[in-house]
Amino acid sequence: MAKEDWSEAKAWMRATRERIGMTQHDAAVLANLTVDMVKKYESEKYRIQPSGRMREMLEHYLAEHRRAVVAIVERHRGDERAVLSFFRVSDLPEGLPDWVRAEESVKRRAAAVREAAVLLEAEGVAVDYTYLPEETE
Repeated sequence: MAKEDWSEAKAWMRATRERIGMTQHDAAVLANLTVDMVKKYESEKYRIQPSGRMREMLEHYLAEHRRAVVAIVERHRGDERAVLSFFRVSDLPEGLPDWVRAEESVKRRAAAVREAAVLLEAEGVAVDYTYLPEETE
């Protein structure tokens, strides 16, 4: 009997997680898994088939990522220059539960901005970057 090869699924999971700006910890929290399981799902070393829950969670956030990228690109399509903004990591209040921090990941927003910038530049739009100003009380 031939061994099953999940390398494509493992590679897809890691590439998708990284594309959308999600850490292994974020993925574990949002898929209700341990970080160790996420590492095993992504590693060729372990012959463990990735869970359907993990794949569904990544597909959900990949769709969300794509919508965010499209929205940014559409907002600036046809412009000569676009200013794209990043959020500061410090914008999230301290003491939030892990799942809220994973859900509101600044890294995920930054991943959408980076991908949109590539698409806009391919269309000839010059892209500048800035951080959004920190909110003051």
